Amino acid sequence: MRLAALVGLNVAPVKLEKAANKDVLLIERFDRKHTSGGWSRKAMVSALTLFGLDDMMARYASYETFTEIIRHRFNNPKETLKELFSRLVFNILCGNTDDHARNHAAFWNGKELSLTPAYDICPQGRSGNIASQAMLISGNNNLSQLKNCLETAHNFHLSKENAREIFEQQKALIEKYWDAVCDEAKISEVDKKHLWGRQFLNPYSMESESG
Repeated sequence: MRLAALVGLNVAPVKLEKAANKDVLLIERFDRKHTSGGWSRKAMVSALTLFGLDDMMARYASYETFTEIIRHRFNNPKETLKELFSRLVFNILCGNTDDHARNHAAFWNGKELSLTPAYDICPQGRSGNIASQAMLISGNNNLSQLKNCLETAHNFHLSKENAREIFEQQKALIEKYWDAVCDEAKISEVDKKHLWGRQFLNPYSMESESG
């Protein structure tokens, strides 16, 4: 989550604390707002609901469908599409394959939708290199590779050049901030070596990305 913010994504603020000698991750709620009358809820809807799907049909959720909804129903669609594309790229580069439709959401103000901050970004364990995202990326393809993002970039109103710029910027910033974020989270050297090149910047994710 901290690394996602450092690469430029709109992410819910997080803080790591100790309680009862255990690590506790605090995530600032973004579905509440403070008013003169106290705290109130912000209306929010998951992408799964926007797709009109239930949990049994969640496997049909796709980023392509999400982009279509954003183009027609969201405010600031151009900026929102770029933000969603950037989140997809980061999920792939950090090994977060749990990007299912309940882990995307939008605020509803009674007239239009707006993307909530990103949340529940968590690298998933993998035994080998091959991995797949929870939502389809391009057509029926959900393989966790940047080249699949490149194939669907036009749905996000991005050129292939724009997409490659996002790839390169995120890779560079992940490399730049990796040690500092690991130190902040008190990750051991053993765990750092285990995560790097497997969950984070896995070679499989970057195969033939420049095609």
